[in-house]
Amino acid sequence: MKLIAAIVLCLTAITVNAQQDITETIVRAFKFGDAAVIGAHLVPSVDLAILDEEDMVPRDLVIAKLDQFFQRNEPRAFELKHQGTSKLDDHYRIGDLTTSTGIYRVTFFMKKNKTRMEIKQLRIERYD
Repeated sequence: MKLIAAIVLCLTAITVNAQQDITETIVRAFKFGDAAVIGAHLVPSVDLAILDEEDMVPRDLVIAKLDQFFQRNEPRAFELKHQGTSKLDDHYRIGDLTTSTGIYRVTFFMKKNKTRMEIKQLRIERYD
């Protein structure tokens, strides 16, 4: 019985660490404007909103749009402000991206896809 409890505890810890790892990776990618790293953690079709543009976009186009955004708005810092889990078991993260042109609110929703977390929705909105 103790062995089963230990195994369950280890598996839970591994799952939690895997979920935290993607958050840290994505935060770092926003901080340094690395669209390719963000792209490696996207579902095939993402609900994307960057400023006034919003649409379901294939992964490769999301990477291109993020790259374009980072070129126009050079990242300087990213601070994670909120995180949690929705009733549908989607994990969300909200942070502030400081760039050369101002501060933007970044929100991304992740879902567990097989054995890893992937971003299914990404929003970048200008702070007013």
